[in-house]
Parts: sequence; C-alpha cells; structure tokens
Amino acid sequence: MATIRRDIGAGHHFIFDDTLVSHPNAEMFTPDFWQLQDKITGQAKGRGTTIFIEHEGQRWVLRHFKRGGLVGKVLSDQYLFIGVERSRPFEEFRLLEYMRTQGLLVPIPVAARIHRRGLIYRGDLITLSIPNSKDLHHALCDKPLDKDEWYEVGRALAAMHNCQVYHHDANVRNIMIDSDKQIWLIDFDRCEQRQGNSWKQGNLDRLLRSLHKEKAKNPVFHWQESDWSACMDGYREAVK
Repeated sequence: MATIRRDIGAGHHFIFDDTLVSHPNAEMFTPDFWQLQDKITGQAKGRGTTIFIEHEGQRWVLRHFKRGGLVGKVLSDQYLFIGVERSRPFEEFRLLEYMRTQGLLVPIPVAARIHRRGLIYRGDLITLSIPNSKDLHHALCDKPLDKDEWYEVGRALAAMHNCQVYHHDANVRNIMIDSDKQIWLIDFDRCEQRQGNSWKQGNLDRLLRSLHKEKAKNPVFHWQESDWSACMDGYREAVK
C-alpha cells in the first residue's frame, strides 16, 4: 500500500510504496546522486531525460516531469501548485497503482515527489523497469509483429478502456512488448479516469496516426494496414 510522507519544511512531498523503498529523500530523485554511485545503466530522451538505475537488486526508471511544446520552452519543468494530490507525479502514481490492482500491465510505481516553492512545483516519478522489453517503435523498426501480437495490443488497449482510463498520448513509443510477448502500456502523465465512452475512439485514432507517421518517417518500419485490423479485432473482442 502506498504511503504519503510530507516534509513541509523543506518543501518536499513524497508518495511511495513502502515495500519497495522505505525512506525516500530528495537526493534519490536527482541523476547526479545516482551518477556518483555509478548506478545509472542508461537513459532515454523524450521531453526530458529518463534515467535507468540499478539499485539494491531492483531496476528503476527515474523520470523528471517536463513540459513540451511552446509552453515548455518558457516554463520547462515548472507547474502551478493546486494541491499535492493534484500534482502530476502524484496523480500518475495513484493511477498506476489503481491499474495494477485491476490487473493491467503497466509499470509498478515506486515513489514520486514534488518540490514546491510558493505557487510553483517541480516533480519526479520512479517506477520499476519492465524487464526484457522494447517499445513498439523500436520493435517495428527491427521486425514485424505477427497477427497474434497485434491482437494482444488491441486487448491491452481494451483493458485500459475497461478501467475507464484515458491515455493522453497513446502512441507507438508508449506501448511495450516484452520477451514473453506481453503488451505493456506506459507514460500515464496527464492521463485520468473518465466517464462514458465517446473519448475512447480518440485514443485509438491517436495510435493509428502514430503508426502512419512512423511508417512515413522511417526507411524501415514493419507495419501495414492489415496489422491494424488484427489490433482492432483484439480490441473489439475484449472491450466491455
């Protein structure tokens, strides 16, 4: 069960799974802390830099929250504080925690923190790494997925929608496939539970646009329209 710890004096607020980390502190959310201990095993670039860490037998993923687009050029990693539980790291932690209880294959949240100064905060999230996995973009640049794998992609999206979870950026880089051919969904920043069903098609359309974009951009990208049909077959079979 997640535990909230608040350190008001220092302006830090933490939420964490006390079965995975007992005493979170501000330093563990900074890349320099892990670099000094030679525990960084890799990194990935997105809106910001995601750091991969080996720590006490666990493999962690540390992500600093950063804005994209034009706003990101001005405010970068600064967000308006409207409450600890409504901060983006806390909301993502809680959503991941909920989806795990529903049996969805999403990253296990380890800890999140925000650092508040006045009306502004910055934040970070640590999750467990997904073993032996790659995102669909890299997978499809390497080789095609077979029909059964695309079927499972559709089932994974349906499982998310059955929990009434809206994904803000359902693209090929936010879907993972592991060595057992299981499909995982990642990056739930700005995602939320929603009522109704009208928004669900928008998630599917976003993924399809992403596939068309990568197909046009990459010299080798093993995807064709019939793959989408298999994906939608899986979705329709599993969606409630």
